[in-house]
Amino acid sequence: MPDPESFVRDDLFRSAVWSPGEGGPRPGFVTSAELWSGALERGLRQPGFRLVRDGTTLSTRDTCRTAGVGHRTLDDVIQPNRVLELHAAGATMVLQGLQLSDPRLARLANNLALDLGHAVQVNAYLSPVAAKGLELHFDFHDVFVLQLDGCKRWRVWEPLARTLQPVRSGPKEAMPTFDELGEPAMDLTLRAGDCLYLPRGFPHAAETVDAASSHLTIGVMAPAWHQAVRHAVDEAIAARTGTLRASIPADLTGAPDLADVAAHLDPSSMQRWMTQEMWTRQPATRLRPLLPAPIELTTPVTVTPGPLLWLFPSDGLVELGLGDRSLTMPAEAGPLLAAVLRSDGPFTLADLDVALDDDSRLVVGRRLVVEGVVTPV
Repeated sequence: MPDPESFVRDDLFRSAVWSPGEGGPRPGFVTSAELWSGALERGLRQPGFRLVRDGTTLSTRDTCRTAGVGHRTLDDVIQPNRVLELHAAGATMVLQGLQLSDPRLARLANNLALDLGHAVQVNAYLSPVAAKGLELHFDFHDVFVLQLDGCKRWRVWEPLARTLQPVRSGPKEAMPTFDELGEPAMDLTLRAGDCLYLPRGFPHAAETVDAASSHLTIGVMAPAWHQAVRHAVDEAIAARTGTLRASIPADLTGAPDLADVAAHLDPSSMQRWMTQEMWTRQPATRLRPLLPAPIELTTPVTVTPGPLLWLFPSDGLVELGLGDRSLTMPAEAGPLLAAVLRSDGPFTLADLDVALDDDSRLVVGRRLVVEGVVTPV
């Protein structure tokens, strides 16, 4: 998107937006050839892939084989030549959860998740000429469509009242029909480098015409407010908050005053829950070193590349969020951890201006090395 700030302010979760590219994705970005190679040559298993044709997902019996591994038999291993045969006959290859298997897409997903504060997943659609993978439908999450190569026609409609705020866990909502929707709001062809943003609930249909197509769908898995509030209520009840466990007053015929109830909902609880929900879909942001390097108080160290997401106090403890996991320490370690996060360039544990004795500094510092948060320079 040409202006990310205005897009987030004016369009995110609200409007479909088309952004033309400039001749294709940047050099070094993932290519369709690399996606095919990774799928066909590395023993891909479901649900890492599926094939769809004319709105129907093909049976695993048509795309998978059994394979023995040790004393186990796997029944969901890709049949590469059969997949290529079905693709040539009009089936679209769908690769799922690529943020967990491709380092470049992992960085893309993590960076976007940090910018938006929501989980991000990456799928790829590899379609042959004159193919229609999925039927007219809407999604339960927002999607960025990034065209890698070839071209694909997209038709997008304004949402209906029943598609705009769908709840995946509720009753299954019928997909809209072409007659119900009328003329599309957008009818365009994406070419290499183009990007199309679709908020959840916007009906759309895509098809190849004169050329094959490869594109990524970058899904933004934003939770709804009702989920966050429900979590906060459940946590308040678990904490035995008196107001939420009390009976509703008798003869409550007027509008109830919910201010006292809302006062017992902890916003930090909702923030922590949303952060944890985000990272259930993301790849690891930092890897623990196989052989942690020894350090002393005067050893120059630096924070390793990657995001540190949260530093929360919690019942006499402090929690350092590392994306895919969290590190809990006594509250006394909080100032030192905060100083580490504020550091700019190399530092030593002895240099940090915090009220913590040398032995404790060393214990915390060595734990950060083990967790891959800092490393000697």
